[in-house]
Amino acid sequence: MRKTILLLLIIIILCSCPAENTDFVNLFLNKDRDAPTMLDYELRENRICFITFDENVTITDAHLNGENVFRPSKETRMVQLDFSSEIKPGEEKTLFLTAEDKAGNTSRYAIRLTGVNLRQADLLITEVSMKGTATSPDRIELTAIEGGSVLGYAVLDGIIGHENHRYYLPEIHLNRNDIIVIYWDRCESLPATLIRDTERTYYLYAESKETLIGTNGAVILYNHTNGKGEIEDALLYNTSDASNNNGYGNTTSEESAKYLKNIEQWFGNTFRSDQVTSSRVVARYYPYEDTNTASDFHVTAARNSTFGYPNTNVIYEP
Repeated sequence: MRKTILLLLIIIILCSCPAENTDFVNLFLNKDRDAPTMLDYELRENRICFITFDENVTITDAHLNGENVFRPSKETRMVQLDFSSEIKPGEEKTLFLTAEDKAGNTSRYAIRLTGVNLRQADLLITEVSMKGTATSPDRIELTAIEGGSVLGYAVLDGIIGHENHRYYLPEIHLNRNDIIVIYWDRCESLPATLIRDTERTYYLYAESKETLIGTNGAVILYNHTNGKGEIEDALLYNTSDASNNNGYGNTTSEESAKYLKNIEQWFGNTFRSDQVTSSRVVARYYPYEDTNTASDFHVTAARNSTFGYPNTNVIYEP
């Protein structure tokens, strides 16, 4: 009986409340207990950070490596924080943030921000050996389509969050047609910098604890990894008989494919790697074009591989 009377009273109150009190009553009856969730963040010009939430929030505290960067703000889903000084290219800092929603729920985040090189070279993935041996190890070749610095670039064997290894390129200034060859998981001694007429080839070692993922995987080139990062180029490859994970062979390959296609960094089928072996590599057709499709690449025999040099267009034929 008491419950029935209480329910009737609540109904009467709801019906008689002026409009301005309705929100208060609804809040009392259906209190929001879910903390706000961060959806994405982006660092722009190395000194402005935009953070997107799933609901309107106010920021109650914000520190960047101990420096107070809190600024009073109105409720909003996209928060903007301006730093007093820019994060230097290649420098990593951690932003500690507390967000509060209208119901008083709070969430705290530690966001790693990396300063981006604003004068980057334009790079493409031009050759990959993903079934290497002791004498012919896993390698990734990058070629500068336009010159600039490579500081801040990162090479991953999968999209962010699904990679086995992430390698940041050091500060190197490339001229047009200069090449970088990355030894992925094995390198007894790096070759010396190769001078090719007016161009140069630089050799680097990624020190990965694992090899590249066989013949079902991805090689992703990010020009920065803040937030979801920004993909500069990618190679998505699978064998035609891959059956696991919707035909992609493994979770890393599947998630990479979904994301690349969603952001239109890859179109159509993956590159078929059936013929890739320890003696055959994947190469981009020369002169280089980037259509974000499998047709950009072909398989060539190891004796025709051109790591450190412009590619050959000799296609492997069984």
